[in-house]
Amino acid sequence: AIDGAALADFAGRLDVQAVRDVAKEHLGENCDVGPGDFADAREAANFAVLFGLLQIGHGFRHELHELCGRGAARTITLGVTKLREDGLKAKRLREFTIEQIRHVFGLPNNEALHEFTLQLLTVLRQAGKELERAGDADFDAFCRRVLDSEEAAVAPAATMVRGLANAFPAFNDQGTLDDGRRVVFLKKATLAVGELHRLASPRDELYRMSDDIAGAIAPVDNVIPAVLVFHNVLRLSDGLFSAIHKGRRPLPRGPREVELRAAALVACERIVRAVGSGFSALDLGYYLWLSGKVPEIRRFARHHTKDTIFY
Repeated sequence: AIDGAALADFAGRLDVQAVRDVAKEHLGENCDVGPGDFADAREAANFAVLFGLLQIGHGFRHELHELCGRGAARTITLGVTKLREDGLKAKRLREFTIEQIRHVFGLPNNEALHEFTLQLLTVLRQAGKELERAGDADFDAFCRRVLDSEEAAVAPAATMVRGLANAFPAFNDQGTLDDGRRVVFLKKATLAVGELHRLASPRDELYRMSDDIAGAIAPVDNVIPAVLVFHNVLRLSDGLFSAIHKGRRPLPRGPREVELRAAALVACERIVRAVGSGFSALDLGYYLWLSGKVPEIRRFARHHTKDTIFY
């Protein structure tokens, strides 16, 4: 549940300028690239979309720390950087092997990480196949085609999010509540659009998407709900709190996991409205995700879901 009083207090204490400026530079060691790190908009766009697409593996963070000495976010950033060096053409993605996945992402051949390795392989191969099916050489070509549509002339950011989710299964992040209602998160597609804006727009105005990017939602994973629980904005049921904070048990995909993420999504929208102006829910999502890396909050337990490729 959302605690209205705690939400108002949190919103009142936010540094609006800090939230607004959070995505202007690189975002710490887990996203340590900025616009100046790319030769052109094409290179930046290819990186941005792949970076968003591969934001998975949080459920294996303990195994990754034990076996690799780093968490999921850092593992993905290192892998995407390596892929960028090797080239991001559709054919290259489609032909990946499990051995290449282990090499690129620095993963040992260990049973504890086998499922994560297969998730990475599946997502990359699917992306390559879908790009080739559409006749696009890479993600930049796909994005330019989407943003050249009539729909994008009115709402470019929303069209881009929808285009990614419709074209690539690993971007189509949705879930169902106990009562059958469907929640559309599109966390990774929204993040990819944020990264296109952040990294590629300084090189090409097409990627600015300024007509409607301010309306983008927060890209809710497992970090953002935990930060909101830490600040008492979200209140967990006794059973869910015990599972996450005492049992440290995985939270499988399903209604409870969907409800937790949905509550965080709504809370972010309410925080933006409570502040009144100055930043978007996407900006707030970046800010909350980064604040989740602060040692005091980083030690605070967060839910982990292994059976998902959506975050």
